[in-house]
Amino acid sequence: MALGAPAGCLKIPPELPQEPDAMPAAPSTAAEVLDRFVTASGGEAALRALPARTIEARMIVRAQEGCDDPEAGCVAEDKVGSFLLRTTADGKLYRRTVLDDLVEEKGFDGEEGWQLAGDLLRIESPEEVELSKEDAVLHWYLDLEERGVQVTLVQPPRKEDSEGQVTVLDGVRWETAGAATSPKTMWFDRATGLLREEIVEDALETDEGEQVQRQTIVYDDYRDVGGIEVPHLVRVINELGDQKQVVEFVTQEVDHRPVEASVFARPELPAPAPAPDQRLAALQAATKAAADEPDDAASQVALARAAWEAAHFETAEKAARATLALDPAEPEALVLLARVLVLRGDTKEAADVLDKARSAGLRPEVLALEEAWIHYRRRDFAKLAKTLDAVGNPVLAGRYRSFVGKPLQTKAKGCVTTVPLVSGSPLAVVEIMVEDEPVNAILDTGASDLILSNSFAAARGISVRSLGAQAPRGTPSVGYGEAQALRIGDVTITNVPVDVFDDRAMAEMAGNDLPDVKAVLGLSMLSDLQVSLDVPAKTLELVQGGGRCKGDREARRTGEGLPFWQHETHFLYVMAELGDAEGLYLLNTGMRGADIAANLLAHGHAGLPIPPMRDDVAMGTVDAFTLGPLTLSGLESAVAYTDPQGQIRGFFERVKTSTGFREDGMIGLAPLATRRFTLDFDTRRIYFADAPPTAAAKEPEAPAKGKGKGKSKGKGTKAKAAE
Repeated sequence: MALGAPAGCLKIPPELPQEPDAMPAAPSTAAEVLDRFVTASGGEAALRALPARTIEARMIVRAQEGCDDPEAGCVAEDKVGSFLLRTTADGKLYRRTVLDDLVEEKGFDGEEGWQLAGDLLRIESPEEVELSKEDAVLHWYLDLEERGVQVTLVQPPRKEDSEGQVTVLDGVRWETAGAATSPKTMWFDRATGLLREEIVEDALETDEGEQVQRQTIVYDDYRDVGGIEVPHLVRVINELGDQKQVVEFVTQEVDHRPVEASVFARPELPAPAPAPDQRLAALQAATKAAADEPDDAASQVALARAAWEAAHFETAEKAARATLALDPAEPEALVLLARVLVLRGDTKEAADVLDKARSAGLRPEVLALEEAWIHYRRRDFAKLAKTLDAVGNPVLAGRYRSFVGKPLQTKAKGCVTTVPLVSGSPLAVVEIMVEDEPVNAILDTGASDLILSNSFAAARGISVRSLGAQAPRGTPSVGYGEAQALRIGDVTITNVPVDVFDDRAMAEMAGNDLPDVKAVLGLSMLSDLQVSLDVPAKTLELVQGGGRCKGDREARRTGEGLPFWQHETHFLYVMAELGDAEGLYLLNTGMRGADIAANLLAHGHAGLPIPPMRDDVAMGTVDAFTLGPLTLSGLESAVAYTDPQGQIRGFFERVKTSTGFREDGMIGLAPLATRRFTLDFDTRRIYFADAPPTAAAKEPEAPAKGKGKGKSKGKGTKAKAAE
């Protein structure tokens, strides 16, 4: 419906002169400006009869003035590409741009918006859908009230356009009800009634402070296409500070034929062919070379290196020992052997091997870094502080140097302690006692120490020291301290290292579904114990070490068990298969928002397409994931991806550890928790119950007043990296 007139009837402003070629009188309302545009474009009846419009154009990105270095992100020479736009009368849109090797597509089917760049498909957010819905309106100048559009006349008119041409332009201020769209000003040529310019201005915070970003769209070279006036030259001018970018669209073809609805639907991406695993290929080649030359130390150490990088640690150990049998002072073989021994918990032999490496002339800083993990496992904090000094981390060294007493001494009344879970989903939460105060804690294999919220630590009188600028990357810790006692059921642990997070960081870890959580129970707290977590039965079992409790530990070692490897302070890694592709995965039971997280290489080796992204997160469903005796399907997977700028992003981007062996992703609680599982630090294996339970045990009794409470209501929205 034309503004200010009955349906099907355009009101001609009475003040318009009737003589030919005369300049129309100034409009008195925005509605008059738009009515003139509708009339000049071909009339409402003709416009409403159009089912769709397709525009094919040549796109020219103009060189930017003063651009001497293209690496700086500017355009040094003109670039020519192509542009295709389809819109329909019922509000659907498809757009494709091709520039160099980059093809970008966007679609809106009336309900869902999507964007595709290369093999990366992204589902638009509600705010973006709001923009797409407005962009898809073919007859954007009609039915404004129903769309929530408000227009007002801009006073006074302009006497020239943005390129300095003398003309009279009448302005209309255009605002939509949605918060996603910015207000804009449209300027219409009074002589022709046609749209000449469209201007949007937004304030942006930049490194130089607040600046105005201005986009000007200039419409030119109108031509008659079947009785409808269509601009054949459109210039988009983006300005921010001194930077200016001009993109021109030169129309080559316009038609108004109907468009198939399938054009606008989200595309289905084909599954790619599995990408070869170069680390396994290198291992295979090194294995053959070592077999062909069994008496060549260089071939044997090359095999040890390739096996280490592929996380075939048993092969790496065997090859390192074979190397040392031929050359007892080979430094790389000594280091690799020591690293494998530390991974499996044999700190005594690892220390002996490092002594030999020292005699062989290995660099002191390399030795110190390896020795640090041995001291940490042995809980010799005084020696750990010295090694941290040697590797250049005096602040963290000060933490362990100032530690009082012998750390992490574990005592229990009996062999087995059973504690009910406060929650089993999305995270396992158990009530613990810190300095005789109950607090709900996440059981997190992705953390090392006991983590407390700042407010809880302060209330318990725990002295907090700052880590300063040398806090580990990705760690929101505000300090560290020491708790005299931690109690989990009948188990008491004394002299406990404590990391203190600010309350906001702790709340983000807990999520909205676990509001009463103020602590995280890391793996180092429990490594003297055998740990059994039974999520279906909602229980945590802790079994003491030593000969007295040997039978209780043996009873929980069901089946062959899945080997795990403990890296650095606490990181646990296991071999698993994503589809048919093997990979090494980090156990992180504190991960939220996904069951597993795979990096880009792992997804490629499995031959899986990158799932559609939502809110900058690529989430999909995995049909097959094998973890020891478990073959699982339907797991929610968060996948790393390459963005249009070539940057790898996602939940898990790393491809190798600090010591060079592969990393393929993270495993959260859900894949482990389909049945009871036991972390056994004596055998370095995870044991799974023989079969899933037929029914869950009773809900644990509600905690007493003043203690933690609450059940999970669903998954969080963001995975927590195990840094």
